Amino acid sequence: MARIYDYNSFQDGNKGANQNDFKFGDEIKYINIDIHNTPEEYDDITNAKVYVEYSVRFIFKKGGIEDLIFSVDSVELEFEVDDYPNDYPKEFDIELIPGKTIDYSQLKAEQGEVIIPTYPERIEINMNKSTEPRNFDVTVYFGTDSKY
Repeated sequence: MARIYDYNSFQDGNKGANQNDFKFGDEIKYINIDIHNTPEEYDDITNAKVYVEYSVRFIFKKGGIEDLIFSVDSVELEFEVDDYPNDYPKEFDIELIPGKTIDYSQLKAEQGEVIIPTYPERIEINMNKSTEPRNFDVTVYFGTDSKY
């Protein structure tokens, strides 16, 4: 769960001319990561973890907060793959940065019905049978679909 430990640092995360944009980062491990449609080289993925950097824009109206809009700034994917007959698995570290290693349209942010808490709940990575990040489709889910 993402927590604010230092309010001044949190305020410094406020970027750009729009004072309603904030940046955060969160690590997702194991059960909340769905990696599918993997190429043969990545058949037996273990110890997967993901670090997601994202922005939240607050939409204010006269009566209070109207909406939150999420955007994913980058995803770092780390995992291991069995390297038989070697004793140690191969380690992979893949950076997914919109506009650089992956197209903006391939990195999506989805919102559940209940968006509080706001940190990423899970991530889906469709590798499309490729080892090249530019061929991946990634969806980061924020919030949950139920209140409990």
